[in-house]
Amino acid sequence: MSQLAEILSIQKTLEESFNKKMNELGAQIQSVGTAKDTVAKVAEEFRTFRELIYSMLGLLRKQIHECAMQLDGMETRHRRKALLFQGLPEAEKEDCSAAILDILTGKLALRSITASSIKVAHRLGNPSNDHARPILVKFASLDVKAEIWRAKSGLKGTKISVKEFLTKDRQSIFSRARQHFGMRSCWTQDGVIIIKAVDGSRHKVTTSGELNPLLVKFPKTSSASIDARGVSAKV
Repeated sequence: MSQLAEILSIQKTLEESFNKKMNELGAQIQSVGTAKDTVAKVAEEFRTFRELIYSMLGLLRKQIHECAMQLDGMETRHRRKALLFQGLPEAEKEDCSAAILDILTGKLALRSITASSIKVAHRLGNPSNDHARPILVKFASLDVKAEIWRAKSGLKGTKISVKEFLTKDRQSIFSRARQHFGMRSCWTQDGVIIIKAVDGSRHKVTTSGELNPLLVKFPKTSSASIDARGVSAKV
C-alpha cells in the first residue's frame, strides 16, 4: 500500500504541474490575441491537446482507484482470520498467546479453544507509557475467529474489547461513519462497515465512494455527535 501511496503522490504532482503549465501557456496565447490565423490555429490545437491530456489523467485516476480497491480487498481477505484485542495491560516478557487464551477460555468460556487455535499473537506498534498496545491475534481458521467474534459480548463491563483488523482505508471510513452516524449505529462484519441510518435502513460500505452519498442523504444529528463522543446514543 505504501507503493500505491507513492504512485498517487507522483500522479498528483504531475497533474498539478501540468495544470500550471497549461494555464501559463493559455495565458500567453490569450495575451497575443487571435487576430492572426497562426495564433488562432495554435490556440485551437492547444485546446484539443489540453482536452486529450485531461482525458488521459482522468483515466489514470480511475485506474489507480480501481487498483487501490483491489489491493484493499486482497489485504482484507488476508486479515480474515485476525482480530485485535484492546485493553490488556502490558508486562515485560509477556506471553501474548497465553494471555489471549486465558481470556477466551475464562471470560468468554470458549472451552473448545486451545493453544493450537492461535497461530500468531503479538503487540502492535511501539511501546508507550500512556496506554497498552493492542494485541493482534491470527487464528487457525475462520470458524475459530467467527466463534470468538460471536462471543465478544461476554467482555462487556470489562476494559477489554475485540475489534476486526481493518485495513488503513477501511479504518478511516469506519471512523468517519461513526463520527457521523454515532458509535452504536456503525459496526463491522468480515471487513465490511455496516451503518444503521436514522430511518432504520442498513447499508454496507467498503469505500469512501459508497460512504459519501450516505453522509449527504442522512445529515448528521446532534444525538450522533453525542454518541461519537461516547456519552450517550439514540438510534
